[in-house]
Amino acid sequence: MPAFLSHHIPHKKNLKEYQTKDSLEIKYKAPLILRIYGLLNNLDLKNENRLILNNWLEQYSDLIGLKGDIYGENSKKSLNQLFLMAFRKAKDSSLINELYQEYLESFKAICQKNEIKKD
Repeated sequence: MPAFLSHHIPHKKNLKEYQTKDSLEIKYKAPLILRIYGLLNNLDLKNENRLILNNWLEQYSDLIGLKGDIYGENSKKSLNQLFLMAFRKAKDSSLINELYQEYLESFKAICQKNEIKKD
């Protein structure tokens, strides 16, 4: 586990949930998305959170019915509004698994980046 997370994930149970992604059903992924979102906010990684959401929205814009400048339009929204919009679009379009994968892959990349900085 990355050193910077050791104080923020007090129970190994939480980390184990993140690592068992392939065995989770979609209904269990929605709460994990919320946990990762909250953890990134608690770690003061709100810009990264916004980038994850905007990247996902842009990637699936055709499937969820978004057009125009996604990043520009969403910069006016609060992070919570952006999360709720993305989550609702993912749920309505049966893309929760894809949003979960986006969060999980981004979370791993952030962890690896911070591990490299510490070395």
